[in-house]
Amino acid sequence: MILEMDRVQIWGMKKYLEKVIPILHNFGKMQLDDIRNVPDAMVQPFSLTEEMQSEREEVDILIASINGLIELFSTLVKTEAQAPLTKDDDILGIKGKVADVTAQVQYLNNRKKTIQDELISLSKYNEMLNVIAPVMPQSSKKSGNASIRALVHTSQMRAMNMLAQQLKLMTRGKFEMISVRVGESTNAIIGIFPLEMISQVESFMKNEKVTQLILPEEYAYLSTDEAVQHIGKKVELDHQELDEIDARLERIAAQWLPRLRTWQLVCKDRVDEFEAYSKLGETEYTFTIFGWVPAENVEELRGIFASNFNKNVTVNVIDIPKELRETIPVATQNPDMVEPFENFVKMRAVPKYSDVDPGTLVAFFMPLFFGMMVGDVGYGIIMLVISLLVGKKVKAGLICDFLKALKWGALWSILFGVLYGEYFGTLGEVVGLKPIWFSRSDSANFTTLLIMALAVGVGHIVLGLLIGVWNSIVQKSRNHFLERGGTLVALAGLFLLGFSLIQKLPDGYYISGWIILAVGLVAMGVSMGGTGIIMGPIEFVGVIGNILSYLRIAALGLASVFLAKVANDMAGMVGSAIAGVVIALLIHSLNLVMGMLSPTIQSLRLQYVEFFRKFYEGGQSSFSPFKKRINVVFTPSNFKEMSKE
Repeated sequence: MILEMDRVQIWGMKKYLEKVIPILHNFGKMQLDDIRNVPDAMVQPFSLTEEMQSEREEVDILIASINGLIELFSTLVKTEAQAPLTKDDDILGIKGKVADVTAQVQYLNNRKKTIQDELISLSKYNEMLNVIAPVMPQSSKKSGNASIRALVHTSQMRAMNMLAQQLKLMTRGKFEMISVRVGESTNAIIGIFPLEMISQVESFMKNEKVTQLILPEEYAYLSTDEAVQHIGKKVELDHQELDEIDARLERIAAQWLPRLRTWQLVCKDRVDEFEAYSKLGETEYTFTIFGWVPAENVEELRGIFASNFNKNVTVNVIDIPKELRETIPVATQNPDMVEPFENFVKMRAVPKYSDVDPGTLVAFFMPLFFGMMVGDVGYGIIMLVISLLVGKKVKAGLICDFLKALKWGALWSILFGVLYGEYFGTLGEVVGLKPIWFSRSDSANFTTLLIMALAVGVGHIVLGLLIGVWNSIVQKSRNHFLERGGTLVALAGLFLLGFSLIQKLPDGYYISGWIILAVGLVAMGVSMGGTGIIMGPIEFVGVIGNILSYLRIAALGLASVFLAKVANDMAGMVGSAIAGVVIALLIHSLNLVMGMLSPTIQSLRLQYVEFFRKFYEGGQSSFSPFKKRINVVFTPSNFKEMSKE
């Protein structure tokens, strides 16, 4: 059902505006019109104050910080939880808490980065020292000796040997050099010499531009073995600290992620309020708000404003200008069982405000056609179980809508399965279950099945045309009235003609049929203007094609029952009983999957293409009320408390 909408104007003194916007936000049932798009508004758009603009910028920055934390924390913990809103969760409080959490996270991430860089560096030193350690001579362990380490390219080893000879002369034969390869083209050089000559040796190496392997300061004066031990211990401690940082980040994420999601909504709600200000109109001392409210909620809105502002802010229902009648927002209200089908309708187009809401019709016909196609008790029960079990896991989205539709389609499938006598195809016959109506697997009933499908098509198309005629009267559209009414008349004439030809009606109806058919075609042609003499008959042929399209109900049903029959027959034709059962189960499974998808698509197609074209145009915008994202229940007393703050 499409709700009746009232156009509302709220007027008051500007000093109350900062209280009006939060109250409207909490009310959550009014769509605000942008004053710049209101043709009968005689006021200028509202301009945000510098203070408001500054706060808006701060909130935008705060949202960016919250989004970054949520993105990080979502990789650390898997939870969709959202914390309840508390009285401290205002923008100022949120800003301080987010700053604290951000500081903690930044410190831990910086510390983590420092340790990771240190581990990379230590791993390089450790790799080289582990290669060097086994070849270190005993002289390197003497307390009176020092050592230097250098890395040289393999091509420089000859020059390095010559330098070693010079160092031996300098140290009077007390310099000892060891070389070991640490890479494909790199050698590590270790020089051992008396400790008292360290400054001379280092100066010599520097003058000769030899690059020394300098360990971090804490390892610089340790022997190679000691350095390896200390580096190994440091690596172990670094890994322990990284694990502690990760665990601490996970604890922070688990603690704050649900609250961050709540704060994100609070901040977005505040941004929405700033956006609302920009849609208002103002004079020097007053403000004006235009918008739409469901008629059933107007008195509620008046009561809220009266209790908070007395007569200082007024709520008035005003006339709808002609230029706005095509832009009235559309809100629908239907039972829960209709909701998924309403979403299918909106996938096609949002209804026009003056349209008949097709949601309830689709909720009836789509599962009905599904059941007529599947028409099997066994498959219907399995589909029902699948829809109920999977539906507990999937709570929203297109899959959820499909599962809800599947549930009702499965119930109709069980009903038609009883009428057709089908239990996993022909298995019902084995245990003596007979059809109440007729069996689709019996070739003698093919004509009955086709007539049933065509009769359903005629009824569905005629209903669509009747609704179309009603819509054209409501919308005062002469052309639509002639087109849809003419189609109905032409169909009536065609049926009279057809039944006369097969002698189901007296001969006198034959001429009447031709006359009525001609009147209908003329009406259709007039609705189409100058080309109507050609387009009218062509359009009518298209309507006949639409009716024939309902034969797919019979075709898909036959395909399903015969595939099930093949599965049952294959089970008895295979030599091995186990192999036969396996093959039968595979074919039945394939048939089940096809039975869930293909009838859904085809029954939805019959709504979109054959049915909707007879009356449904859509194309209007959905009702989009100014409401909070976070679920908070506000009562009139809450509004009073807010207005006093």
